[in-house]
Amino acid sequence: MVYGALKFEAELETDRKARYVIEGEDHTLGNLLEKTLSTINGVVVAYYESPHPLENKIIVYIETDGSIKPREALKRALERILEMNEEFRKLYLEKLREKGVDYSDWDTR
Repeated sequence: MVYGALKFEAELETDRKARYVIEGEDHTLGNLLEKTLSTINGVVVAYYESPHPLENKIIVYIETDGSIKPREALKRALERILEMNEEFRKLYLEKLREKGVDYSDWDTR
């Protein structure tokens, strides 16, 4: 499964439980994803682990109550993270404008 620039591999996936390996990510995304998944209705358990500090991947575990499939919960969490990121970006740029900072040569997308 690919979501944006993230590539996932489902090691286990049922209607209620899933284990996804996300290559190229670390605790930065893992912690954010865990916390966001825990706010999704229907998610009973959500956590991640980093197998080894030298391995550049995380493993995300999701268990639901059956009202939502783990893959859908993961998708919703990622969408929520993107929304939060966009909101933060807009507020940050607004504050820069208020302070008179010229960021016209920055890549602000």
